Amino acid sequence: MNKSNRKHLRWLIPLIIYYVIMAITLRQYWTYSYSRAVEAKENEIAFDVEMSLDNIDFSVENAMSRITQLGESLSLYTPTYNKNQITLLLKNMVEETELSNSFVCDLDGVGYDMDGRDINVGETAYFEDVTAEYSRGGVGMILPDGQADMDSEILIVNGITYSNKEKGYLISKFPVIHVSDQLFKDKYIANRSDIVTIDGDIVTVGHSKKYEGNSGVTRQKLWNDLPAGISKDTIKLSISQKNLYMSDVPDYGYVIVVPFRNMAGAVVTFITEDEMRQMVDGSLQPLRYAFTWSIASSLLLVLMIYVANVISNYAERKKFEKSFSEAERDVATGLMTRVSATRAIDNYINETGEKRGLLFVIGLNSSDTGEKEDIFTSERLKEFSRSLEAGFRVTDILGRISDNEFLVFLKDIHEEKDVRKQTDHMQMFLHDVKVTDGEMELSANAGAALFPDSGKNAADILNAAESALIRSRKDGIGMLSF
Repeated sequence: MNKSNRKHLRWLIPLIIYYVIMAITLRQYWTYSYSRAVEAKENEIAFDVEMSLDNIDFSVENAMSRITQLGESLSLYTPTYNKNQITLLLKNMVEETELSNSFVCDLDGVGYDMDGRDINVGETAYFEDVTAEYSRGGVGMILPDGQADMDSEILIVNGITYSNKEKGYLISKFPVIHVSDQLFKDKYIANRSDIVTIDGDIVTVGHSKKYEGNSGVTRQKLWNDLPAGISKDTIKLSISQKNLYMSDVPDYGYVIVVPFRNMAGAVVTFITEDEMRQMVDGSLQPLRYAFTWSIASSLLLVLMIYVANVISNYAERKKFEKSFSEAERDVATGLMTRVSATRAIDNYINETGEKRGLLFVIGLNSSDTGEKEDIFTSERLKEFSRSLEAGFRVTDILGRISDNEFLVFLKDIHEEKDVRKQTDHMQMFLHDVKVTDGEMELSANAGAALFPDSGKNAADILNAAESALIRSRKDGIGMLSF
């Protein structure tokens, strides 16, 4: 690996580590922010539904209050003799509340409605529940089973006793479609949003949702189509205890259960992960912009540092070029001569501070047995010198000290590990560098010496390195010796 590749790695590895850490940090913060946005959206939906339910509960309370009052008033009347007065009272009550209809009947279901029309509800599916619950009096609500339409009415029943001690029922209808219209106004995206009873009967479904009520079918049960991960017992407990319930549903999304305050039911909303993502996307947009800006600014910072480094290297190169501009240069290679290289090493040694260095003398070998001047031509020497310059730092001292010998002095090599590292690098350089010309090939050996271990000045360590070069050639081609 040459110097250029090592230099790129010195840049690349810290950058990779930095961006990995940055990606992990941004991912964790995004997950946290997303969960907070989801929690806020769930609370917003729950609050919106609760506000609507409060309005519905108020309407139901108002209706039940009027029904209770009317039931007390009917104790002063008889159903046959006071029919006109009773129908008038029924009509006034309906007009002043959200009720859609009201009628009275005896214990067998025979009676008349607010318009005075005769009715008989004794054969209806819900009348059995009416007689079972309210034959002895009391006020309450019934959801009829097996209605023809899902979007119909909730029955409010008052068991009454007339002045002649005859018993009967005051039955009023509260329109479920009114409840639906108040609740489901498409303020949020949901896969399903149903009004259900504590037994799981679906009273109505939100409009513009995935499925609608079908006429002529038995009322559907919520339990028949629950997403995996949520149990009916959890929903029933929430409804019975009238506690708000919000939870994640694994591999699906979210469920929100908002119970009625007075009625025995709740609004159950199922939201898929994709739908929740659509709803919170707008609130996360500023965070997305901030992430984009942070990544862009970090890239800009890295670019600025890189440009500053390039400029610094250029200035440093010019500085060294200027410092050696008066030094003698080898004509063929442009490297320092033996004299100028020795002078540059001595100048470094004489600088203040602790100085240590490593000197290599590289000797070229040829597979050709021809004359030396024919073997080491200018082109071949230039090719080798370019490899030498590419493999070492700008601050290293490089020179040609004889026809086939070159010098490399590395400054500030203080630690033993640095010596081993540079020795390994030189060994790889000797192995990798090849100067070929036709069938002839040039190889290289090297001798090494340490300053100040092998000498106190440039001449001493240069002699030691040249002696080491002689030994390395005896060890074989491409070898290095100290």
